Amino acid sequence: MPSTSAARSAGRTKSPVAKPSASSQKWRCERCDVSISYMPGHERKGPPAGWETKASKSFCLRCRRAEAADAAIERAPGDTTREERAKIRATAVLEFEILRDPDRPNGEIAKVVRCSVPAVLKSRRRLEAAGKPSKRR
Repeated sequence: MPSTSAARSAGRTKSPVAKPSASSQKWRCERCDVSISYMPGHERKGPPAGWETKASKSFCLRCRRAEAADAAIERAPGDTTREERAKIRATAVLEFEILRDPDRPNGEIAKVVRCSVPAVLKSRRRLEAAGKPSKRR
C-alpha cells in the first residue's frame, strides 16, 4: 500500500497554469533573455516597470544597471585596481538609480543599491554639480 502522502499526491490534479494568449503582450530582454508576459486582461500599456525599449529592443532593469556599471568601468583607466573598479561600479549603479527616478526617496535608493543614505546624498550633489536632474522635487 502506498504511503499516505503518495496516495494524496496521486489523487491530486495540478491546478491549471495561466498561459498568455497570442494577443497578450510579451517582453524579452535582449541582453539576458528573461521574458515577461501578462495574463489576458492585465496587459500594460508600456514596458514592465524598470524596463526600457531602445530601437525596438527591450532591456530589463537588472541589465540596465549592469550596462551602466560596465560603461563606467570602460571609462576607467587601465591601471585601475580591483577595489577601485568595485567603487566605480557601485557609484555608477547608484547614479543610474538616482537618474532613473530623481523623485524617489533617498532611503529607497539606498536600500536598492545597498548603500547608506549619506552616499545617496553625496551622489545627488555630484550629479547636481554636473548639471544632471538629481534632486527630489
